Amino acid sequence: MAFKDDEADAIAGEVADLLYHTLVALAHHQVDLKSVYRKLQQERRQ
Repeated sequence: MAFKDDEADAIAGEVADLLYHTLVALAHHQVDLKSVYRKLQQERRQ
């Protein structure tokens, strides 16, 4: 994993892959990104 080696460019690549696949999954399941933001806001308030 890129994180264990503390390499910024490799970490950015890993996170880019994670975000891409997350967005694909959201689109596939017709989950609006705004609902994800709302969940994050709810978690932040707790």
